[in-house]
Amino acid sequence: MTAMCGIASFLSNRQWLNTPDTGWLTKLENDFTEASRSVDLMQAAAPLGVLADHFYDLMAFGLHMQLVRNQQVLASLSRVRDTIRNMRNAAAVKLEQGPRTDELEGLHETLSDYLWQIDREVLGNMQDTLALMPDNLAEDMDARDRHFLAWGTEQVLQSIDKLEVRGRDSAGIAVAFILPKGVDPEKRLNAAQKDELSMRCSINNADTRQVLVRTLPDGRTACRFLYKVAQLVGQLGDNGAALRAFITNDDLLWTMAEELETLNIIAHTRWASNGIISVPNCHPVDGLVEGDVSTGLEKTMFVLNGDVDNYRTLVEETVTSKGAFIPPVISTDAKILPVLFHLGVTEDGDAETRFRNVLKQCEGSLAVVMQNLSDFDSQFLAQKGSGQSFYVGKTQDGWLVASEAYGMAARARSSYPIAVHQQGGVSVILRDSDPADSIPVARYLESGDSVELAEEKIEIFSRDIFRGEYTHYIEKEIHEASDSVRNTLHGKYQKNGAAIKFLPEGFGNGPALVKRFKDSTTPIKRIICVGQGTAAVAAMAVAQLLRRTLAGTGLSVESYTGSELIGFMGNDRMDDVFLIPVSQSGTTTDTNRVVDLCRDQGAWVNCIVNRRNSPLVQKSDSYIYTSNGRDVEMAVASTKAFYSQIAAGKLLSLWLADVLGSMDAESILTEIEALEALPDKIDQVLANKDAIGEVAKKFAPVHRYWALVGNGANCVAAQEVRIKLSELCYKSIPCDVTEDKKHIDLSTEPLTLVMASDLPEMVAMDTVKETTIFKAHNGSPIVFCAEDETRFDGIAEATIKVPRVGGGLDFVLETVAGHWWGVMAAKAIDAHAEPFRKARIVLGGMIENPDTWDNKTLLVQLNKCIDRIASGATDSALPARVTASLANYMLWLVNQSADIHVTEARLGDILTVLNKAIEEMTRPIDTIRHQAKTVTVGISRPQG
Repeated sequence: MTAMCGIASFLSNRQWLNTPDTGWLTKLENDFTEASRSVDLMQAAAPLGVLADHFYDLMAFGLHMQLVRNQQVLASLSRVRDTIRNMRNAAAVKLEQGPRTDELEGLHETLSDYLWQIDREVLGNMQDTLALMPDNLAEDMDARDRHFLAWGTEQVLQSIDKLEVRGRDSAGIAVAFILPKGVDPEKRLNAAQKDELSMRCSINNADTRQVLVRTLPDGRTACRFLYKVAQLVGQLGDNGAALRAFITNDDLLWTMAEELETLNIIAHTRWASNGIISVPNCHPVDGLVEGDVSTGLEKTMFVLNGDVDNYRTLVEETVTSKGAFIPPVISTDAKILPVLFHLGVTEDGDAETRFRNVLKQCEGSLAVVMQNLSDFDSQFLAQKGSGQSFYVGKTQDGWLVASEAYGMAARARSSYPIAVHQQGGVSVILRDSDPADSIPVARYLESGDSVELAEEKIEIFSRDIFRGEYTHYIEKEIHEASDSVRNTLHGKYQKNGAAIKFLPEGFGNGPALVKRFKDSTTPIKRIICVGQGTAAVAAMAVAQLLRRTLAGTGLSVESYTGSELIGFMGNDRMDDVFLIPVSQSGTTTDTNRVVDLCRDQGAWVNCIVNRRNSPLVQKSDSYIYTSNGRDVEMAVASTKAFYSQIAAGKLLSLWLADVLGSMDAESILTEIEALEALPDKIDQVLANKDAIGEVAKKFAPVHRYWALVGNGANCVAAQEVRIKLSELCYKSIPCDVTEDKKHIDLSTEPLTLVMASDLPEMVAMDTVKETTIFKAHNGSPIVFCAEDETRFDGIAEATIKVPRVGGGLDFVLETVAGHWWGVMAAKAIDAHAEPFRKARIVLGGMIENPDTWDNKTLLVQLNKCIDRIASGATDSALPARVTASLANYMLWLVNQSADIHVTEARLGDILTVLNKAIEEMTRPIDTIRHQAKTVTVGISRPQG
């Protein structure tokens, strides 16, 4: 498994020394005040545009210091924030009243973006930065250099806070700064501080609180302070809090940083895939080894995302062969990178050449950043292999780097993505002297030829990725589902007494869509719904809803995965086709290729999409946005977007029924009221989430084989829940029609989730019989059914009841329940890795400190793992070979002498077994292995 980690860094220039002119802010305040007096809310667009143009002024250290020092500037920005809030609220009211327009919705979103940006990322960050400093320095307005140190460090830590969803068992940050020529930081230290400095300079293995001080050839002094934390099972935010506490309370740091000129900071959050979870294994790591080798290896630090697949070979060729060895307490494969920089290449090459040669020697998928005190003015980046990437952003105060775009969304509006798979990957060198308008230059690792990096807009703001009180993004997003559905409906129709008046202008190019359906010269005869993955299931549901409302029109309604449609459609004209592509992002390669080909053959394209102005929108003749057209999902497994796609499809089906006259006004009103009730019903399902979670906790971990079944509309729920269980729980799950299951694979005695909330009476009776059959054949059926259904109660292992909503939408509510069941199932599987994680901690302590070796203590911990396996709680995830390896080691160890020496105890072997067990049982929830975003290249079927 490719390691799930996060990297963030900052390399400053010297712009922070200048005090900026804030006259633009005064003018901006006046412009917003003037716009707020107008009855036309769109008057806010002009000052918003000016604010967007000043984004980098807004986020610069210069303005930060003005806010800290100047109460007038602080008051002015606060008034701008308050005006934006009032206008945002007014826009929300107008959107709800309708009609919705792209312009008004876009204005509301931009007002919301900059309200958050000013309130949280500027004013809130000012307080966060001051809180990072010792109280006396925070109040010292003349300590501009230390304020800059806090500001730069806090922005990197905030990036790590956002990235730790990628892994959080340990985190580290190396804060380095440069002092001018002739400035000796030790002269200002008192006796106690000098003793502390001496002690911390002698800390080995790049352990936490290590300090390194080096005089550079030009007479300047470089200082590096290292902070690390490692935890068994910490909550999101714990590591950041620990690192901040270390930094705030480090009097030595704040004293020695006086008169600093520039900052060079690298940081990492880690989910261990190699080695034990320990502070020495936490990144950044240095190149120091033990044995008869030259000194200076401690100057270089690396952070790594990914794995060095040939780590052991490199150690033997580069370290062991020279009579040296890597300290036993360090087992992370990242360690070889700084070692190679000094021992694996010739020292006479320039730093860039040596750095590139390090990466060329490594096999695997990697993204790395190097900080080298001999080249303090630079940061060295490299990326190779699939699944790893970097995003480089330029700000007024220097370069920002993050391994995900959302890691810098609060600080930059564009970035240069680095994800190159040709010629062995690329390297990029950032320098603190790079001009303000410079573009990062990438070079192929193999040839050295330059690669042009394309600047890409960062579409999201930090408010989109705020997790709030939830542990995981997917939990937050499921709870936001009801609002997403409500937003999808806003401004697209009005109720006039007992009738519904649809507002074509509330849809994207809606009037043209109506005209197309009323065109009798080339009438629409076929409606085709397409998508990929979850969007393909949504397309299936939309087709089903269209058949319900357009019965009697003679229109043929079909649904396909996009790639299947194109693969077998032939070359016939599609002038009579109304194509409905469904997509969350609007960038899905397969779907967009289908749209291109169908439109070329004459189809009218009406997309259902979440992302405003996405490529799919640009390819479409008309469109419907889900939610507000920018409802970001951070979790890879999509949830709220699916419900919103269904809501958009239902709304479209009723609108077309009104246009074509296939339903009367009363029927349309009834169906609209059911659709309007859907958000509250979703919340009602989630009110029962604890009970759903208990069912998942009881049954998910103890069953190796799972299955989904459903019939009619319930097939949609079954297909969608199957996808989420696969993504969240790493299960390969069959999905069948309920009545067909008994003819297929009852022999696996699976845990079967039966979707049965929306059934005619006859089918309900048959489903009860089928459930009885499942249980009779030693299966474990769990039935999702309507709240007033009782016939499954004495038959199924458990029932999960959901409310009815009507309008053909009952399947949506069992899908919500199934999604939540999947989240809780993944958590339950992950929780049973606890004894293995604890055993690894004990083992890690013995490897770090051999004096603590005790075979009985280790056996006790390993036996707890065996007990958990014997209970059946690991049956869902743990392969038999891992269990056998664990048992074989324990059998070997109990047959050894009680005083077996630690060097003969094969601790490395059992560490490998525990790592594999933990890897097999770990469920990150928000991120998944081999996600389509990193492996999909899309179909390439030509036309004709």
